[in-house]
Amino acid sequence: MYFIYADESGDSGRGVGGTPFFVISGLIIHESYWNETFGRFLELRRNLARRYHIPQRVAFHATDIVNGSGDFRRALTDLSKADRLNLYKDVLEFLSQTTEIHVLNVFIRKDQIPADWEGRVFDWAWTLFIQRFHNTINTGGVLGSDNDFGMLITDRTQDDRLRHIMRLMRAFNFVPNLGQSGNRRILVTRLLDDPVPRNSRHSYWIQMADMIAFALARRDYQRDNLKPYGFESYFNILDPILLKEASRYDDQGIVYWPR
Repeated sequence: MYFIYADESGDSGRGVGGTPFFVISGLIIHESYWNETFGRFLELRRNLARRYHIPQRVAFHATDIVNGSGDFRRALTDLSKADRLNLYKDVLEFLSQTTEIHVLNVFIRKDQIPADWEGRVFDWAWTLFIQRFHNTINTGGVLGSDNDFGMLITDRTQDDRLRHIMRLMRAFNFVPNLGQSGNRRILVTRLLDDPVPRNSRHSYWIQMADMIAFALARRDYQRDNLKPYGFESYFNILDPILLKEASRYDDQGIVYWPR
């Protein structure tokens, strides 16, 4: 059994003031490595608590760390921006050395899609994400074997809508034929049950997925106030654990749409 813990960065709407991107990132771990890897997460949090004086109960949310908001307000942590970004980098470097993990990324470039896609961004992004996770298990690649299945665990999102997407993909799911006309029916049979929503405050896994998604978003859509810290290079730290099989159109396996 493979678990994938997923979170989003950006918003799926097309209104004024929204982000030009919608990113979903997921941490994939096999059941046989779960306990060992979670123990390493706990040790990481203990080390960060000692180094940065951040209690282990504090949730790591990317925007709070970067902006100094939420639990990372200066009055609560006494961390400078440089300290917070060093902490962020420490987490990504830890993940890059955790070879039992793979990371799947879907990146919707909202500023490049047709205007009539209003309301469809969320559905399409999650469809791509679920399909790539399923396919990588099903085809016997990096994740695949005859006996393996997957389960999707997410931060709280549009839960009812996501459940509907999963059920449609399990029952109908027509996908285009590569290089030729027509569609194939590829049912999502390797993912068990409905997506499981979790409050990210209670899941180190989902918190790390959030940090990955934000780092990817801000690599491709950079913020000037982060450039002095080299934040645009942070995502590339994760290259050793990226699920590169997910896309043949990108060297890091990122599923971009439009390509």
